[in-house]
Amino acid sequence: MKKNTNVLMIATLSVLASCSSPESYQSKMSRYTPKQVGINNVPDITTSGMEFVIKKDSRSPASSDTSASVELTQNDEATLSNKKLYFLTLFGQYTNINKYSSEFKAPSVSVCPNFHNSLLELNDRRPAGISPNSFTKNTKKFHYDSTKFNDPRYVAAHPELSLPLQKTEINPKVIDTFRSIGVDITLSQMNDLVQGALDIHIAKTYKEILELCEFGVSDNYYIYENMITHVQNTNFTPSDTNMNILLKSTLFSNQALLTSLEGNPSTAGRSIASVEVRKVAPSPYSNEVMTRLKVEWARQYYDHLRESNKLFK
Repeated sequence: MKKNTNVLMIATLSVLASCSSPESYQSKMSRYTPKQVGINNVPDITTSGMEFVIKKDSRSPASSDTSASVELTQNDEATLSNKKLYFLTLFGQYTNINKYSSEFKAPSVSVCPNFHNSLLELNDRRPAGISPNSFTKNTKKFHYDSTKFNDPRYVAAHPELSLPLQKTEINPKVIDTFRSIGVDITLSQMNDLVQGALDIHIAKTYKEILELCEFGVSDNYYIYENMITHVQNTNFTPSDTNMNILLKSTLFSNQALLTSLEGNPSTAGRSIASVEVRKVAPSPYSNEVMTRLKVEWARQYYDHLRESNKLFK
């Protein structure tokens, strides 16, 4: 039986936040009636039992964000509203994820009434020749070890394997189809399935961006807002359980996906030009998202993800 994962996720986060939030998700949504622009269900990405270390100072930059030529200073980032921060982070992730699709040309965003000035500012802060709507392809071939398809650690190390193959559901996932084909799966089939899932994910993200541009909010934005309320009003300590809660937000889920795409050694064919573009254009504002939620410890997960990529070649 099909499940509406967005509804379940929203309900879960709403219950968590209900004790401390003055207004429920349902109350806010009663005033929000978007057009049917699409559903952007968050992929079911998990950590598979990772252990976190509690550090006194966990605010050092994540290694994927050390090239900060397109990031705002922390003071400027801190002045952004939650809505602007969410939109700009999602928009940057949309731009970067698209570089890893094979032939799919993600639409550019030229009209965005609710975040017009934000897009102009983002464009002004980028290096010359790189605009928010420029998509330079990073050629990759996605190949995996068919003997490890049933190893949850291997799947967790490659978040793209958890991408859904349907536009409105989170199942079946790429890994489900891999398992159904089994060890006889060809390299071409692996690559085609992951590329197809990436195309679906990019298209859904674009539709959410349209929703944000038109209405200023989206279903997933309210999930993010309720998550902020929950994190700020609970003892949200570093743990595998809490990291999996964060991964139910599209911003953290996309960051996991990008971390894997940028560092997965099991892929091949990376072009020199596209690597240079990646170095100067990390996902904007991702550091501020973790800082604002006071979950800087989540960077341990992304570092762990990079190391797992090296381990599970």
